[in-house]
Amino acid sequence: MFGVDTCGFNGNSDEELCNRWMQLSAFFPFYRNHNVLSANSQEAYVWASVAEASRTAMAIRYSLLPYMYTLFYYASTTGSTVMRALAWEFPNDPTLAAIDNQFLLGPAILVTPVLGQGLTSAQGVFPGIAQGEVWYDWYTQQAVVAQPGENVTIPAPLGHIPVFIRGGYVLPQQEPLYTTAESRNSSWSLLVALSKDGAASGQVYVDDGASLVPSAALLVDFTAGNGSLWASARGTYEDTNALANVTIMGVATKPSTVTLNGQTVSNGVSYNGSVLSVKGLETATSKGAWAQDWVLSWE
Repeated sequence: MFGVDTCGFNGNSDEELCNRWMQLSAFFPFYRNHNVLSANSQEAYVWASVAEASRTAMAIRYSLLPYMYTLFYYASTTGSTVMRALAWEFPNDPTLAAIDNQFLLGPAILVTPVLGQGLTSAQGVFPGIAQGEVWYDWYTQQAVVAQPGENVTIPAPLGHIPVFIRGGYVLPQQEPLYTTAESRNSSWSLLVALSKDGAASGQVYVDDGASLVPSAALLVDFTAGNGSLWASARGTYEDTNALANVTIMGVATKPSTVTLNGQTVSNGVSYNGSVLSVKGLETATSKGAWAQDWVLSWE
């Protein structure tokens, strides 16, 4: 378990400091603000810029709660890590051992925060480029252009934290609502980041989200390749939330048809700069996103 106090040191608080730390700490497993009675106020709402930056980062955090919950499931059952140094995930690259200004959330999310005062950019590397790894910008959903070992200058004005998705992974998401309980009972989405070879995989672990010892659980496997995305669930927990959207990054050409279990999806399909977006799947999955196995295909 890693935690961070979001802003303020020795009873002092600063708008820029709080802005940056509120965003950075949104990607830590333990997320809180901490203060004492004699210190200056440092709640996010004290400054409009901090409140807005917090909303942006927290929306990402809450949308990724299923991904983080799955990381904790594997941490508790296999001993794997939730937050990771770059060198842990890419042990064959000795140059990453000295990188202390970036970290991974699980294997698929790369965070490159601004750590200096007054800066409007961050310096970061993109591991594995030489071996064919692809990284996508969270906000634009476009592939990053970088050379192997290059220390890239990444624009990061106040209120923006650079976040990147590793190709080859499928990330489960739910709506970033007001509480974790509300988010847990919202519709599902999938964010598919294709690798250089057009493949991706992932999992999501689902239970009631409250019991210390859940009586039932569900593990859903995702596999993408050759223009299709498969979902297959195993377990006894019944999740009735529908699948709303699927976003696929790295699709080389605009598909002419999109189908779900062989049925043409005619509405809610768009393609923009290698990103295929399929929305409005709630009716087709009204009994639950994982109630039955399915395949989404594009060609």
